[in-house]
Amino acid sequence: MKLASLGVVTALIGVFLGIPGLIGVGALWVVVGLVVWRFVQPRIKAREQAAAEPGPDGKPAAPKTPWVGAGSFVVGTAIYMVLGIPSLLVGALLIGIPDEHENWRWLPLVIGVIAVGIGVLSGVLYLTGSALSAAAGPAPTVPATIRIRSVRETGTYINERPRLEFELRVEPDAETEAAPYDVTKKATVPFTAIGSLRVGDGFRALVAGPEDPTSMEIDWDTPVPGTAAAPTGAGDVTARLAQLEELRRLDQITVEEYEAQRERILGTL
Repeated sequence: MKLASLGVVTALIGVFLGIPGLIGVGALWVVVGLVVWRFVQPRIKAREQAAAEPGPDGKPAAPKTPWVGAGSFVVGTAIYMVLGIPSLLVGALLIGIPDEHENWRWLPLVIGVIAVGIGVLSGVLYLTGSALSAAAGPAPTVPATIRIRSVRETGTYINERPRLEFELRVEPDAETEAAPYDVTKKATVPFTAIGSLRVGDGFRALVAGPEDPTSMEIDWDTPVPGTAAAPTGAGDVTARLAQLEELRRLDQITVEEYEAQRERILGTL
């Protein structure tokens, strides 16, 4: 509504001083401002609310579609151009502005330059972002099970969580008809998943496929036991429980995480 309010003020100045150019651009700004307020802002607010809604893990859910789609980009750029080009022409060519009021040319000229500049800049940024997204490869959307072939420490910690290097066997779900493949992947592992990092075991994940093998979203809360894993010995369980107790002693996991992981370890017996 700010643009519409500025348009009303500009049109009133044009009427008071007898400047047809200001009356015209003021009316244009009112119309564009009302269109944005009525049709564009509700869509933006709806997307913000959707992005703020927590997902199953309690974190804000990522939007299922890009924040700025092609349609939104075209509409937004068109609005800026419809606003900016006429304003720019009125100010630059003194259309409808008498010589005695030449100083008022700067009002539509400044608004026109700003609007056209934003439209052009947004277009450049959108096209650049689209090119980068295309270069980044496909998004991980293929459901799969990833199985651990080997794992080693990298010595790096992010937010006190270990970053490990995995040799993984990626097994896409049968209905995807995608072929399995192997990949080397570095990942930061939450403490609750450390007890499930055994060779042969794995996790559910979304993957991009062999064309971008390292692109994947691992669901660390959904471990998948090995189909032919060797029986877990008492020593292995004891070591894993001791590691879990140490994490709790250092307050690096919550009580709920401790209980869930302890039950998971004991369930391997």
